[in-house]
Amino acid sequence: MSTLAYAALTARRERSPQGESREKSPPGVGTYVDVLAALVPAEVLALHAVILSVTTTTTGTATAITAPETLKWAFWGLLVLSVVFYVVPKIRSTGLNRVDWLRALLPPFAFMGWTMLQRATAFDAVFPQLAEAPRTVGGLFLAAVLGLVAAGSAKKADQKPPPNQPGETRSN
Repeated sequence: MSTLAYAALTARRERSPQGESREKSPPGVGTYVDVLAALVPAEVLALHAVILSVTTTTTGTATAITAPETLKWAFWGLLVLSVVFYVVPKIRSTGLNRVDWLRALLPPFAFMGWTMLQRATAFDAVFPQLAEAPRTVGGLFLAAVLGLVAAGSAKKADQKPPPNQPGETRSN
């Protein structure tokens, strides 16, 4: 999926009538799509793959990091960039609310999880001493928690009253 798609899905849910964004109103898809979009930050994963091609070498089945400092900076930069990929389109469409700051943290943590569960990634450059077992188990727990948070935030967006239209007032 995509972090940009995640921001767009959330904005469409928030603009839809309360409780109707899963079936009757746009985006018209279940919250599992939001979870998928939040947990697969495609833009930073693609950039990470290209960065790995210039910071590692593969010989046979072994991959070695050849530019660890560059890969460390890339890891932190990709975390920040994944937040930007959510926040900028969301600001442009419906603005940010308190829950959006939580949503904006899902793609960077998802990226971290992806790099934890694979080998010879930017995560290795940042945390080279972390053993395989705690790294893998930590990545799996992180994915489970992020999935629950993403599902909950999608349901929250579905339940949010749509913003006022120009010339319309809302009484509470």
